[in-house]
Amino acid sequence: MPEDLIYVPFPRGLYDDIVRFSDGRLRPESLAVSQVEAWVASSVEFDFGDDWGSRIKDVAAKYAPHVHAKWQAENAAASEQAREEALPLVWKEVTIAAGSDVRMAYGGKHHYAKVKGGKIVDDDGAYSPSEWASKIAGGTSRNAWRDLWFKQPLKQWTPAQRLRGRTNGEAE
Repeated sequence: MPEDLIYVPFPRGLYDDIVRFSDGRLRPESLAVSQVEAWVASSVEFDFGDDWGSRIKDVAAKYAPHVHAKWQAENAAASEQAREEALPLVWKEVTIAAGSDVRMAYGGKHHYAKVKGGKIVDDDGAYSPSEWASKIAGGTSRNAWRDLWFKQPLKQWTPAQRLRGRTNGEAE
């Protein structure tokens, strides 16, 4: 079954010139279709505004599959990163939710970090509890159970040793 076609006004002189100057090797209708398809793909890839609105993914899937595949890969990578960042800190028998705040007092000031990806994360990197306590204390050995405090979302600051006691069945 032949493809359904529509007819678009095309200047007769331009059509004739393309055919004549190419000695019939070029077909203006094929050129027009390829140019419009290329524009559609470019508009998706290089974001020429909001021409496609909420249908941009459908347009990309049909006319710019390489862009659609790239978006899917980026979404998958972002989802995987979000899953990894949501991992809680599991420290011995204590589990501390991702997003929890961590603090340690040392040298007359409080130092802060976050639980992210199963680690304690600050501006310098990701650490285990004992590594972070040692880092804050300038490389000296510290008892992280004694020195660290955690503030889980919607809760109060709690010393790590108290969190440890809760899992051992000790009363508060």
